Amino acid sequence: MLVAFPIGFFAGAVISDIITFLGHPDFWPRMSVTLIAFGIIAALVAALFGFIDYFTAPMPPPVKKTATTHMILNLLVVVIYAIALWIRAANPVSSIGYVLTFAGLVFLAVSGWYGGHLAYVGGVGAKTGTEV
Repeated sequence: MLVAFPIGFFAGAVISDIITFLGHPDFWPRMSVTLIAFGIIAALVAALFGFIDYFTAPMPPPVKKTATTHMILNLLVVVIYAIALWIRAANPVSSIGYVLTFAGLVFLAVSGWYGGHLAYVGGVGAKTGTEV
């Protein structure tokens, strides 16, 4: 359930950037920076529980490989957004900051596909009906 927060914050940052490009440059760049900051915090909280699943959930090797890819992509997303935050905190309308913000969302979408694959195909986090 926690993954919805960083996804929403990071997607909201991109939406704020799109609104900025449509001609509203005063408020929206700062909103995007704020959303990136909240997204990083939310992603780190979600990562704590993701690490617990990664190290404790029983997974066959192919599913573990998918989980590892998902984890690496999520860590990459946090690094990309952290760099974007660092750049955009000083200049909210930085071109490089915009590129990083959009790139982070692309990597997040790919990581989300892997996360969905883990849950719906790999059964990670799903009850099998045999639990007590």
